[in-house]
Amino acid sequence: MYAKFECIDCIVSQIKTIIGKNFDYLDEKEKFDLMKSVSTDLLKYSEYGKRPIELARVIYEKLGEKSETKTHDFYREEKQASNALFLEAYDELYKFLKDSDEPLKNAAKLSVLGNVIDYGIKNSFGELEWELENSLKLKNFSLDDFDSFYETLQEAKILLYIHDNAGEIVLDKLFIKMIKEEFPEVHIISAVRSAPVINDVTLEDAKEVGLEEVASEVIESGSKIPGTLLSDVNQEFLIAYKQADIIISKGQGNFEGLNGESEKIYFALMAKCPVVARELKVDVGDIIFSRKNLFVK
Repeated sequence: MYAKFECIDCIVSQIKTIIGKNFDYLDEKEKFDLMKSVSTDLLKYSEYGKRPIELARVIYEKLGEKSETKTHDFYREEKQASNALFLEAYDELYKFLKDSDEPLKNAAKLSVLGNVIDYGIKNSFGELEWELENSLKLKNFSLDDFDSFYETLQEAKILLYIHDNAGEIVLDKLFIKMIKEEFPEVHIISAVRSAPVINDVTLEDAKEVGLEEVASEVIESGSKIPGTLLSDVNQEFLIAYKQADIIISKGQGNFEGLNGESEKIYFALMAKCPVVARELKVDVGDIIFSRKNLFVK
């Protein structure tokens, strides 16, 4: 999926947010100069034909170099908080899904809905349960290839699950748990980022939520950008990608990088911006579980 004109503004907003929350030790002139420098580098690197996640690469490298701690993990606290939130409700969420009318499909929907659940509402599981139950009732996949996914699972030997964000990885864990319960012979490989970027899941986050309890393997993809490009991945990931009978690509960033690459991929995401919504021919806020491979220039 090629970046559109709106993508530049979106990435500039990311620069502004990161400087505002992570560079408070700088004075106003230093922040101004940093914003100008990183934005200039972004514009130098930007050219039509790149994918949105490629444009993000330069800003995280640059901001990491400028950081006082030389870290790219600008959202560590937020990631830990969102992981802890859903871990606290994990057992009850599992029971909630098992008691629902379509447990496996609802687990898939829940993993996609993870980005829109209001974290601030969770004063008790009862409130979160109410929100989840209503979300599952109101939201159907606008592009829905779940039946095809289920049929393919019955013959699959290897499933590659490419994860996206912290917090929702706990909901991915639930989805994987329920897949394993119904299809115990399927070897499930979970792939995470190889370096912190935005709030994407790293190996540290995966260990924090106990992903290895349900996945057969947890590997790093080699990706250090907020998505997956096959030109960036490591050999371990590439082997898993080629051997997998079925692939789940979670989230917008992975969709941006993998759209059009393989018929084995089921994209599980919410269309959270107009660019992705246009690409998928859906509305902003729609949820997707689709093997549809589009590649719009």
